[in-house]
Amino acid sequence: MRANTDSSFAVHGTDIVAIVGPQSSVVAHVITHLANELKVPLLSFSATDPTLSSLQYPFFVRKAPSDAFQMDAISELVDYFQWKEVTVIFVDDDYGRNGVAYLNDQLAERHCSIFYKAALPPEPSRDDITDLLVRVALMESQVFVLHANPDSGVKVFSVAHYLGMTITGYVWIATDRLSSLLDSFSPSESEIMDTMQGVLSLRQHTANTKRRKNLLTRWSKLKREDDNGNVRVDSYGL
Repeated sequence: MRANTDSSFAVHGTDIVAIVGPQSSVVAHVITHLANELKVPLLSFSATDPTLSSLQYPFFVRKAPSDAFQMDAISELVDYFQWKEVTVIFVDDDYGRNGVAYLNDQLAERHCSIFYKAALPPEPSRDDITDLLVRVALMESQVFVLHANPDSGVKVFSVAHYLGMTITGYVWIATDRLSSLLDSFSPSESEIMDTMQGVLSLRQHTANTKRRKNLLTRWSKLKREDDNGNVRVDSYGL
């Protein structure tokens, strides 16, 4: 279930008592200043930028795991397979840059490193992605970490598949925004899935509790009533 990037305001009378959202870490950086001015909590369900903290923003309440956790997991994986160097492809905004900074620190602790940082514009075209992937391919890079929003991630794998960069000999690790996109729609489009065969994508773990089962049951009923049966609840939706 993908929310739009706008925040919602919970209103009691004429007073704002809380801000819910936004989905984007980039927008959350802006909204946190508003929350501080209003002195109301910002309940963030999907802003994962590690630099968004209650120490700097006392009214920021994180309800989704920080990207620091998955960057630690990726660095452990790189160290386990003794790859030592990775090329990181990321969107050049606060979300992308700050996530990569944490990955760099975690890799350094394990005596590994980022070989090359390949930055994409926030809304890359297919030509932008092609130019970038051709450049890193000429560097003989083989291990890639992708940290991007879902739409850009799908484009990257489409181009990488076209260029023959998803075959044996290449390693691709994607952060959890990609898996959340794939979890949101069922069945996944075969063309998209074909370009991602062999890609390892992290996914947030959600315990299969009674509350979770009840929510999914209610969601299924709503889908049937709205005739929108292809939309599922991903980890951020939960």
